[in-house]
Formats: sequence, C-alpha cells, structure tokens
Amino acid sequence: MSKIFYLLKNPLFWLCLIVLVAFIVRLYKIDNPIADWHSWRQADTAAVARNFYKEGFNPLLPRGDDMSPPGTVQANPERYRFVEFPIYNSLVYFLYLLNGGVDEKLARLVSILMSLGSTVFIYFVTKKYLGVFTGLIASLLFAILPFNIYFSRTTLPEPTLVFFSLGMLYFTDRWIWENRLSLFILAVSFTSLAFLIKPMAGFYLLPLIYSYYLKEQKLWPIPKRYIAWVVTSFVPFVAWRFWMLQHPEGIPASAWLMNGDGIRFRPAFWKWIVGDRFGREILTVAGSILFTIGVLVKPKLEEGKLLHLLVFSSLLYLIVFATGNVTHDYYQTFIVPALVIFTARGFTILLKGSGSFIPRLFTIPLALLLLFLTIYLGWLEVKGLYQINNGAIVEAGKMADQILPRNAVVLAPYMGDTAFLYQVNRPGWPIMVLPIEEMKKKYGVTAYVSVNYDTDTKNLMEKYSVLEENPKFVIIDVSRPK
Repeated sequence: MSKIFYLLKNPLFWLCLIVLVAFIVRLYKIDNPIADWHSWRQADTAAVARNFYKEGFNPLLPRGDDMSPPGTVQANPERYRFVEFPIYNSLVYFLYLLNGGVDEKLARLVSILMSLGSTVFIYFVTKKYLGVFTGLIASLLFAILPFNIYFSRTTLPEPTLVFFSLGMLYFTDRWIWENRLSLFILAVSFTSLAFLIKPMAGFYLLPLIYSYYLKEQKLWPIPKRYIAWVVTSFVPFVAWRFWMLQHPEGIPASAWLMNGDGIRFRPAFWKWIVGDRFGREILTVAGSILFTIGVLVKPKLEEGKLLHLLVFSSLLYLIVFATGNVTHDYYQTFIVPALVIFTARGFTILLKGSGSFIPRLFTIPLALLLLFLTIYLGWLEVKGLYQINNGAIVEAGKMADQILPRNAVVLAPYMGDTAFLYQVNRPGWPIMVLPIEEMKKKYGVTAYVSVNYDTDTKNLMEKYSVLEENPKFVIIDVSRPK
C-alpha cells in the first residue's frame, strides 16, 4: 500500500500517464488519407518524404510533387521544395525505410512522437516557474486540447517545430544558469534544429534574453560563452538560407504572411484571432477565461516573469505574421504551449482561491467547469477537421496510381491544391496554367486526372484517349490523341 501511495505522489507517474493519454487520443483516425483539413500543406510536406524514399535521399535538395511556381517564377520543373529544412521529412523517410514502403500512418506517427516530447517539455518548463501541479495541468491541457490533438497528428512541420523550440527554451535556460557542457550541446542542438525548421522559433528567444539578463545582471558586454552559443546555433540556419538562394524557383513567396492584405490591427484581425481562433477553435470562451486570469494575475516573486515574456512573444508572433495567422489556423500551433501554460495557471489560481476572489466554495467548481468546457466545446468545433474534404480525389488518385506509368507527368487540376496531385503519386501540376498542348511541350505532361467534368475536361475527353471514366472522376492519356 505504501508503494502505491508513493507512486501516486510521484509527479513523474502522472506525467507518464498524461503522455500515455496523449498518445492514445492522437491515434484517432491516424489512418486518414492526406485529404483532411489543410491537406494541401500536409501533402506538400509528405511528398518530400515520399520522394526521398522513391528517388533517393538528399536533404539538401528536397523535392515535392508540384511543378507549378511556388513564388513569382514561371515554373519549378525540378519540383524543389525549399521551405523548412527537411528534418521532419527525413525522420519520416527513415521510418519508410524500416517499413519497406510508404505509409502515411508512419508520417503521422512522427508528428505524434514530437508532440509527446513537447508534452514533457511543457511540464518541466512550467514546473520550474509555476510549480509541479500547474506543470501537470499545462501538460495535460497540451495533451488533450482538441485543436492541438488534431494538428499534432498531421504531416505538417509544426509539431516538430514546437518540439525543438520548447527544447531550445528548456535546455538553453538551464545552460544559462548551470553552465554545463552537456547542456550547452543540447541547447545548441535544439536551437539550430528549431531555426532550421522555421525562423519563427526566434519568438522563443525573448524569455531566454530575459534569463540571460537575470543571470549576468547586464546586457553588455556579452560573455564569450553566449557568443559561442549564438555562433554555433545559427551558422546552420544561415548556411541553409544561403543555399536555398541557388534555387529561387523552389522558394515559396512568404512576405505576404506578415501583413500582405493589410489586416493587421483592423477589426477583422481581432475578430479572427480573438473571437474565432481563441474563443471558438483553440481555447473556446471557457478556456479563454482561464487564460486571461492566468495572464493578468500578477506573478509571485518565485514565479518570475520569464513565462509572461513567453506569452508576450507568442502574442507578438500573431501580430507580426498577421495575415498568415488569420489565413491559416495551423499557424497557431506554435503558440499553443504559451496558451496551455497560462490556462493552467488560471485554473490553479481559481482552485487555490484569492482574497480578491469569491470564496473557494465557488471558484473550485467554476475552475473545473471551465476546464471541462474548454475540452468539450473545443471538440465540438474541431471534430469536423478530421473529415475527408473530397473523397473523390482519393479514389481517383488510387486508380491513377495503378494505371499510369511510373514516369507519367500528371495534370491534376484542383484549384492549385496539391492534395489531389499527392494522391495520384506522380509529379505534375495542380492547375492548368497553359493550353494542354503547351503544357505537353514545355513540361512533358502526359496524363490528365480530374474530379470535375468542366469544359476543359470535356474538351480533352473528345481529343484524347480516356483510360478511366466514371461519375466521380476521369483519367485521360493526353499523349494519345484519338
């Protein structure tokens, strides 16, 4: 009995239980084809891993399936995909090697494992400043928040970015105070990998600058050990960015993500970010109340201000990348750690009560109710994201993969969305940018697959050999005129 009591008192037991729950809930619809919410971005990322397996592993020249221009150049015939350094894609490729074939469940599994690692980091980061109980609640929220569950099992790079960014925060903060070589190596490794994935990791630096200031009691001059950390951490990122410039045709336009449509600070910005994303999809109104309490209640002396700077820098990220965050809800996965940490703090504050609050007799059930509603209402909003947007593209893709030659170049028009092209499992175009004869001549297009019987499709059916036709889709061999 004493051993059981000791086990129940051990916070690591509860952390392991939370990680187990996190793993189980992320298995929900893990066998979904890459055709659910944000499938276009998932397909672009998954295609790089698949092509590593099919065409050979070269992380310096990642290739997707899409030959259309990602930016302003005319075309991308080599299908270069220079966005994030392909760390996630490489891990997926290695699992494909072990598996002996491509299986998207393994690609989702890599994201899940990264998310489990983030769950652990959130506990240790929160525990250091807010205590064990709040750390466990924060990690629990990260584990079961419906918005986070969905995006933690996608084939997006964001779960990997969050994992390495949290590792950067945790290990660098420890290294600043403990100054051990092992921590330096871990801090440099996680920092360099986080920035190689996406430079958005820079928003996690503000709390570290504050930690550095507390330790050194000055900002300038900078001690040599910090200069060594900066140089070793950021040289890989700079080298990668210079390398990318050799292939501008593979670099998507990104300046628009900041304020491309001028939405920053306009009423629509607050409506989408605060009303829709915070109040509906991510935290819901209930969780937003807990989050607001957690942020606004003044931190105690032992809590410090580091985590408040994390939430500040996370909100700053929303403002800097205003258009990107309004356009794409998956961009907010980067700030989920800050959201769950302060939602957990708000929950803990209500549980413990305060002289300025109503009695705990009321605040405790209120805290429990708000926590329950955060999860329940969030699930009602998020469950639709798991749905397959258009099952016809999956069926058409399977058939095209079976009957088209391996060296086929496919035109799979889907309004520029590469999710359809990914299902076809061939390189090509997700949009018709030129007449078919010109696309055949310039880019070697040999097949046309469509799930719409529009005018273009009907005209091609009259001119070229139809390989497969049914009410849902048509596959045309445009290399064989009738």
